[in-house]
Amino acid sequence: MMKLQYFLYVLLLCMVCAEGLHGQGYAFGLKVGPTLGTQRLEGGVGNSALLQYHGAVFIETVSEESTSSLFAEAGYHIKGRSERIRSGINFFTGNPYDSYNLQMKFHNVSLSLGGKQRFLTGALNAYYSMALRTEYNLKHELDFYQGLSAGVNKFVYGITLGGGFEFPFGEFVSGILDFRVSPDISRQIFVPPFQWINPITGSEQIFREQSVRNIALEVSVGFRFLHKIIYVDDY
Repeated sequence: MMKLQYFLYVLLLCMVCAEGLHGQGYAFGLKVGPTLGTQRLEGGVGNSALLQYHGAVFIETVSEESTSSLFAEAGYHIKGRSERIRSGINFFTGNPYDSYNLQMKFHNVSLSLGGKQRFLTGALNAYYSMALRTEYNLKHELDFYQGLSAGVNKFVYGITLGGGFEFPFGEFVSGILDFRVSPDISRQIFVPPFQWINPITGSEQIFREQSVRNIALEVSVGFRFLHKIIYVDDY
């Protein structure tokens, strides 16, 4: 609940700033799309991408005198990694095993604050953006790596770099095609070395220290709605 209240406060602050600009306004919208997540897991079986999804809502300032703007965005993202293990024969026991898929999923909600710069490319508005981002982990699914659960950090932070295009459908509505990369600066998982029983070999092993950070590539489509503020001269 506190996270929602904080985000609503940020949205209200952005709207108040936009209202304070003479003859200006603000824009808001939503977007959804696929997320391609990856991580580096020390001593793991590999490093494959996890294909999931995300959604976000945003609000931004608008100025007739400038092509730059500030924005606040809240989102829901599923990040992590995946690894496909082919069927084969257990080298130690001689028993066959079927293929299976290892996944690490982190269901995170995010809050981003940043800036955007626009420029015209023909009939379209192109832009690039940069933002600071913080995320809170709602839940996680670790499959084969349940032993890492105690090392999951609820809060992470990072940066988001992006760009895209706006397709005007009219004066007040535009379509959005957005591309972003979001590397985390802080660790989603940190676990010091520990002993564990390998479920495949049945032997005791030392699991390496794990310092895991998320990197997400996202493609979004959505809508942007413009709210103009018109000042009427009573004189």
